[in-house]
Amino acid sequence: MTPRLALDMYVLAQGVKTGVYRVCDELYGRLAVSPRFSPRLFVRAGDELKAGEYIAARHLPGKLHEGRLAPSGDADILLSPFGVAPRAWLDDDNVVHAHIIYDLIAIHRPEYFSLEAATEVRNIIASLDERTVVFAISEHTRKELLAYRPDLSPAQVTVIPLAAGERFQPCSDADVRARVRARYGIPLGVPYVLSLATLEIRKNLDQVVNAFVRYMEQHGASDMHLVLAGMSGWKLEKLHEALGAAGPWRDRIILTGFVDDEDLAALYSDALCFVYLSRYEGFGLPALEAMACGTPVISADNSSLPEVVGDAGLMLGADDIQGVADGLHEIAASDTFRKELSRKGLQRASLFDWNRCAEIVMDTLAAAYERHAARPAHQRRRPAVLPATPEGLEAVSVDSLTEASFLGYRNGSLGPSFVAHGAPLSSRIDAAWPAWADHLPDQGVENRVEGGLRTQGRLKSGRPDLPLISYVTVVRNNKATLARTIESVQQQTYGNVEHIVLDGASTDGTLDLIRQYGDRLDYFVSEPDAGLYDAINKAVPLARGQLICILNSDDWLEPHAAEIAAYRMRDICDDPALLLTTALVRDGAVIHEWHPAFVHPGSYFTCANDCHNGIYATRAAYEGSGPYDSTYKIAADFKWIMTCLESGARFVYTREPTVNYSMGGTSGDVRKHSIECMRVVSDRFEFLSPIEVSGLYHSFFVLAGAFAAEQSGRPSNHTLFLRRVFAAHEGKPDFLSALGWASMATLEHPVDVAVAPQPAPAVEAAPPSVPTFKRSVKELAKSLLYKHPGLYGAAARGYRRLRG
Repeated sequence: MTPRLALDMYVLAQGVKTGVYRVCDELYGRLAVSPRFSPRLFVRAGDELKAGEYIAARHLPGKLHEGRLAPSGDADILLSPFGVAPRAWLDDDNVVHAHIIYDLIAIHRPEYFSLEAATEVRNIIASLDERTVVFAISEHTRKELLAYRPDLSPAQVTVIPLAAGERFQPCSDADVRARVRARYGIPLGVPYVLSLATLEIRKNLDQVVNAFVRYMEQHGASDMHLVLAGMSGWKLEKLHEALGAAGPWRDRIILTGFVDDEDLAALYSDALCFVYLSRYEGFGLPALEAMACGTPVISADNSSLPEVVGDAGLMLGADDIQGVADGLHEIAASDTFRKELSRKGLQRASLFDWNRCAEIVMDTLAAAYERHAARPAHQRRRPAVLPATPEGLEAVSVDSLTEASFLGYRNGSLGPSFVAHGAPLSSRIDAAWPAWADHLPDQGVENRVEGGLRTQGRLKSGRPDLPLISYVTVVRNNKATLARTIESVQQQTYGNVEHIVLDGASTDGTLDLIRQYGDRLDYFVSEPDAGLYDAINKAVPLARGQLICILNSDDWLEPHAAEIAAYRMRDICDDPALLLTTALVRDGAVIHEWHPAFVHPGSYFTCANDCHNGIYATRAAYEGSGPYDSTYKIAADFKWIMTCLESGARFVYTREPTVNYSMGGTSGDVRKHSIECMRVVSDRFEFLSPIEVSGLYHSFFVLAGAFAAEQSGRPSNHTLFLRRVFAAHEGKPDFLSALGWASMATLEHPVDVAVAPQPAPAVEAAPPSVPTFKRSVKELAKSLLYKHPGLYGAAARGYRRLRG
């Protein structure tokens, strides 16, 4: 189905031709005619007349959205160019909400705006959530938004560089130039410096005037004029002061007022140069328009302006009036220099294109809609604050807590610190691991193969502001999917990653495939190993990165995975810490999001339900945890996670997807997985008897229900069993702590059930006194995919065996 794209006409209906208006004017015409979408024109109440005039004048195609319809009844996507979207749209979980963010100036410098305007911008930024598709008009704006809203993901904010538009090109027609001069009161035959902007305090026009006056004071024989073009704005006291102090040069300064669009190219082209000393820009479109017309540019060097002007203009401090005066003199005195700046400006402007901008928007919206449509309905819901409790804890919610907890977490939340009081697993491991190295020692194994960039002397490294992300893949006989895994690392948007591949002496052509990527892999080696976790233990010490991720050979990364990891761990890359991210699990056309579970001491008994391939660990975390226990076949990563927790490593949580997880394989055997999880408990709490370990499994382990009949040692009364275990080991503080955390994690108070309103049973429903075992198992198996997608396949097979 072609997605129905609703274009919010809010800005275009206002008709105020600012930069935001120009963005909408250029984008909407392209989006509305694209065959990739079925356009809807959403007109807000009260804007019908003005919006209708614009739509008719531009012949904008698209069905008008009727206000009486529910948003999702008529649209799949809403693109908001400015202003908070109506509540009905924000609350509709079936609509993808996209928003364009221009800058955060009103937040960081509210003195530049009216209270009303600053409040509107704050409300726009506050309306964004983790599901919003966000477009930022510059990399500077993107960075500022992510710094201000760290709960947002780098992956959801896409930069869309703007462009000058087709009308902006050099105007060589002398008659047209003369008519424009006459229209705006600019004398014929004299050179002029142009500055075009809304006349407001942020544009720093007083310093433009001061720089012009300084130039005239130093070059009094010049017949130079200054043209300030643009509609009048607000807080112009400094500009008026500068104009009043211009003395004899005041008559050389011309204020044109608003300039019609059809006159802009000639006005730019006829200017000696263009000066833009704005103190803060989200993009800086006037500078780009000037360059597109072949006009030399002198620009401030702050905010987003370096992204636009680059080395094609003179970039100075916003208050460097002498530097600007010198630049004006150099341009006026040297025709060669002026022509060189003109050439470089034209070349620079050609890199920006509205069609390319629209393509980025369309690609991003289409991909977002595809992901949204593939999500189960319950995962489309936007996060909400948990309901308050009636015991005076109304303020306690996910948003009020600084750390991750049972209540949940925000993207980037740091979990509490847990350090074992007794003898944690980390005290019983080989402290000599990892022995960091750039190459795997050659043990004289026959047919050993080694290669990659490191063998050519090319080693990567990181720095505090650009940490190196290491991906480690171990593989044996998996030619079918390894290329997809490697390509996903190669295609990362983050620029500092490395990939290490260890092959376990494959015989199916996997090694030949690895060799094909030899000039792009950082390091690879092929030799026999003793299994998955033995290979991982050999591979991890080869990582040079500050962050290390184990990436299976049948899984693949999301494009922004490394960028997300670097962003979320930017302050603790040198500390013992783990980042736990979301994995995407595909079940046919449906994509399930496997969010990381909050890890606590009680996870020993509930199982830490976190995707190993979505974890990024620091070098210090591995140094504190020791190697994976290779005597395990499935649960060594679970044991390692708990070892990291007990060794004092901090855990960072995020719902941002970083990896696509393939179901199946050895880890999908729920029965074996359960047995190994119980073994982890036995290893950690050696004083527990097998009956106690089995009872704890039945009391807490989340997958126990479907397989309980196949396990021995099931308590007849879980509450009485737990009380007895608690009393029997009251002298073991670590155990009691873990037991308490597990109890809280699974707590369901009987009173909650007693007082909850019960819906009337359907007529066809089975009587409550007749339990249907097969139905309950089926429902459990179906629910496993939502909560525990890594084990869904085995649960489904178990159900089929029971149905038998």
